[in-house]
Amino acid sequence: MNAVIKPEIVVTLNGEGIGMIPGYDNEYVLMRERDFDVILDGTNLEIMLAIIGGHNSFTQIMRRTNLQRGKLSRHLRRLLNSGWVIKSGNKYLPSGRIYAVYEVKDVDGEIALSILTGKGAFIDPFHGLIIINGEPLSNYCSTCPLRQACVNNVKSLARKYGVELRGAEPSEAYVELFRELIRRDLLRKLKGGWRIIVMR
Repeated sequence: MNAVIKPEIVVTLNGEGIGMIPGYDNEYVLMRERDFDVILDGTNLEIMLAIIGGHNSFTQIMRRTNLQRGKLSRHLRRLLNSGWVIKSGNKYLPSGRIYAVYEVKDVDGEIALSILTGKGAFIDPFHGLIIINGEPLSNYCSTCPLRQACVNNVKSLARKYGVELRGAEPSEAYVELFRELIRRDLLRKLKGGWRIIVMR
């Protein structure tokens, strides 16, 4: 699996099918920023990529990542507690397909839930994992050896999700695609009475 990892964006370019992704009910995961930031740790990201790739039992993840049992246990616990993964029987699975970051504000005695559009992630069963962590700078992708692969990848994703992209650089297009998925789909679900269940 190829990967482009920079501070503002992480793109894994997967050329093969991905393992089991949860169904429609768990499509969106809303998480706090500190829980989202757990994935920015290199070991947690490696474990998440193994799980997305279908290596979902403890033994399979351990073999794939070459992590010692104790270290893997600690990192899996962190991914579970932050909401990135769920455990189903003896399998670890991504908790959803789209991860959105929220913050809570008290506005004149009203509680306001604000979804951050500059932070989040989405998993595509064929294309891989895309993590957005802020605004990419201009010419962000110009020196990357995987630039053309990202161009092809983001165009294919845009066609799949019916999103018209304006961004010239792949990094801009990935952020634009993520924002459109949040605005169009998550907003529609929330306005339509989609239930939010808070677990902790």
